[in-house]
Amino acid sequence: MTTACSDDDNNGNEGPGGGNGNGNVPVTTVEQAQEEIDRVGKALAAKIDVERLKPTISLLEYCENTFFNEDDEVMLPDNPNRPDYGWRSLMRTMRLSAQGDIAALASKRAIGDVYEISQLHGEWKWNETTEEWDQIADASMRNSAIYTFRYEGKNCVAEMKGSGQEFEFVRKDATGNAYSETIKIPATLTGTVKLDGKLMAQLTVNTEACDYVGKQYSANATFEAADAGYKVTHSLFDNNSDAAVKSELYSGNERLITMSCSVNGHNLADIDLIESGYFDGNANLKNGILGCNIMDDISLNITADNNNGLVDAFDYDGYYYYYQGNAEGSLESVKEAARLETQRAVDAANQYVQAAMFFKNSTYSVPLTWQAVHYDYSYPGSYYYSGEWSAEPVLNFENGTTYTFGEYFTVARFQSLIAAYEELFGRFENL
Repeated sequence: MTTACSDDDNNGNEGPGGGNGNGNVPVTTVEQAQEEIDRVGKALAAKIDVERLKPTISLLEYCENTFFNEDDEVMLPDNPNRPDYGWRSLMRTMRLSAQGDIAALASKRAIGDVYEISQLHGEWKWNETTEEWDQIADASMRNSAIYTFRYEGKNCVAEMKGSGQEFEFVRKDATGNAYSETIKIPATLTGTVKLDGKLMAQLTVNTEACDYVGKQYSANATFEAADAGYKVTHSLFDNNSDAAVKSELYSGNERLITMSCSVNGHNLADIDLIESGYFDGNANLKNGILGCNIMDDISLNITADNNNGLVDAFDYDGYYYYYQGNAEGSLESVKEAARLETQRAVDAANQYVQAAMFFKNSTYSVPLTWQAVHYDYSYPGSYYYSGEWSAEPVLNFENGTTYTFGEYFTVARFQSLIAAYEELFGRFENL
């Protein structure tokens, strides 16, 4: 969902109001939807107490930036025996989760080397004089990796521990020979940060299946900012023919947001195929369902059927360029060619995608359909012409009026709601 920061001088485009994907739930009016979005949006913003989160985020940012490698592109230190191995990745994952980036828990790249540190046992203390870690206990004395240091005059202890069954994740070629380092993944991985004995943050990852050869992965993760009463959960399941992810955001015991996605098809857990760039979405993806629920009041549900080439239809280029001195063709012909490509995607989406926003526990809905939208990038008086046709979703209301998201979510219509979120984002940025 996007917001457009412009005056609301568009009364909408007249079009069919039935839409698709609403499951015969009555279609709402423009005003009803606006009122509900405004109400729920402000209620959600009010649930995010940035001041309560500030101590946790500030501590994790300090841990991330003070002691560890500043090169974000280097996820793994050159020397795995360094005591800071993996900790920057752990602290970054915790901090992003605390700031509401649920995707941080969904990224295996983001938490991949956190598995490695769970295998390093010992205790280190930060020496403020030498600005180095001093080892004060080795692996024979500790069954986890422990780091102690001072933060704002207080004692801080960060600890990472792996336990339970170990999964060995190693890539093998067709003959069964390993061609990469084996990663040992504990069934349960727990990372904590405590300040003067008070638990500030905890990340727990439970792995149920991890098999490169068998092409399956199943795990769930939970991040908790304990002092702020804030929690994010994430689960992932992939057995190569079916894959599903789900993330939830809680404030105390109240679930604020749920996001989920599931697909079926082929080669969904083939890491080599995906990372090499040869994964063919049109051939391998069949059906998909995407859902987002906000405080059980507003939800967005999308189902897609790719059995008839939906992904392929969206592999189009709607951009066009024309120079007045071109000997062949005309501005109208190149513009029309781009429009036809886009219209092909629009027609496929309207046939094979069902989508709708639902309000007040599905009391009423706003169906979504797709249309070709034109953007002219040309300058007046120029000999060069350029523009783009884009396949965009449109909201369908009870009286037949349709709006693109940009046309509907304007400052004029949602001024106070946009202001509330700009203030919220500003608080996060200023932490």
